[in-house]
Amino acid sequence: MSPTDSRLSRLQKKLKEKKLDAFLNWEPHNVEYLTGSRVEGKLLITGKKKFFIATPLFAEEAKKTLADWQIVIQRDSFPAALSGVCREFPGRTIGFEASHLSYGEYCRLSRIREVSLVPCAQLVETLRVVKDDQELSLIKEAHALTEAAFDHAQVLLESGITERELSAEIIYFLRKSADSEAFPPIVLFGERTSLPHGRPTERRLRENELVLLDLGAKVGGYCSDITRTIFFGEVDQKWHEIRDLISRIQKEAVGKITPGVSCSQIDRLVRKRLKEAGYLSAFLHNTGHGVGLEVHEQPVIGPKSKEILKTGMVITLEPGIYFPGEGGMRRELMVAVTNKGGKILR
Repeated sequence: MSPTDSRLSRLQKKLKEKKLDAFLNWEPHNVEYLTGSRVEGKLLITGKKKFFIATPLFAEEAKKTLADWQIVIQRDSFPAALSGVCREFPGRTIGFEASHLSYGEYCRLSRIREVSLVPCAQLVETLRVVKDDQELSLIKEAHALTEAAFDHAQVLLESGITERELSAEIIYFLRKSADSEAFPPIVLFGERTSLPHGRPTERRLRENELVLLDLGAKVGGYCSDITRTIFFGEVDQKWHEIRDLISRIQKEAVGKITPGVSCSQIDRLVRKRLKEAGYLSAFLHNTGHGVGLEVHEQPVIGPKSKEILKTGMVITLEPGIYFPGEGGMRRELMVAVTNKGGKILR
């Protein structure tokens, strides 16, 4: 059974459990997950059939790449196309992605006499949290290319280069070596490293200051996400101590990662150690998140998370300490959850 067949089978099992006749899906990452293709379209999946609804713009590509799907050409409105498809299978109770449907779209679909719409939350996303071997391989490849991008970026560091210039060089490198960047690189110098998600500017690099790089590559649709803080020249001893503290905390947290442990437990450990060191108030975000087709996906490694770690998950650990107007430091690792515990991607 192919990876996509396995994913569809698990989704169809969920439909049966929820007493749904079909599931309607159009969120691009979920479409890619279930089809293995990035062709633009919408999916209608029943217990036995799978329909790919495409406009004429994408019909030819869909027919070539999705030979085992029933391709439906949307020549008019999507509700009209869906109405026609619904006549081909018994049962009219259709689940849909509640978080990806606007109120206007819902009203239009609700007018279809043949169907009864049932909102579903995170139906496909919950399947995506555990990666299969193919997904893990692509994530590891993306990670390796991101590490290479870091090496390339460090060679380019020199007084006078701007954040935007370095960001552009990183993007060019990733587009040559990977499919693309997973997200716009975060490149920050000096006091601007206190901005967790700051955008590159014309700020020029000066001697003896911090450089924060948050980068990711995308390979086969799958992302990586790594952050490093670099010392460009000599910096205050405080930053050396913070770097060592973050490394120790991450090492301890990785040691606690194992199937069955709650994500909030990992977050609590990180916050406890930061509090003991007197830096908890300078930690401004969650400890980490899942990575896959999206750079930020389930599970959330945060204080309110109710999710449990499972074998096959890929998560980040990214403690950060930030002082507004002065600077900040973040180190982000990617960790695969295995039966033997957490394994840092290298």
